[in-house]
Amino acid sequence: MLTGLLCPGCGSQRSIHQLLHGHIAASFQYNQLFLPAVTYAVFGGSISTLAPKKWPTVRKFFYGKTAAYSALVIIVAFAVLRNIL
Repeated sequence: MLTGLLCPGCGSQRSIHQLLHGHIAASFQYNQLFLPAVTYAVFGGSISTLAPKKWPTVRKFFYGKTAAYSALVIIVAFAVLRNIL
């Protein structure tokens, strides 16, 4: 409210609400980064639970240092682009 800019998380609560009611398109309209983030988290949780032997390999590739830096770049780019467009 102070700056008038939208943060990367703005609209996430409305997006969750719409997603829980089965309105995927409406969820995407509120926050375009939320659905990919949920998919990413569900993928990690599923692999760690369903295939624990493969988890160390998957964790290193999808959840390692490079993935963290990539996520940071994506979040910052999303924040900048959503305020420009």
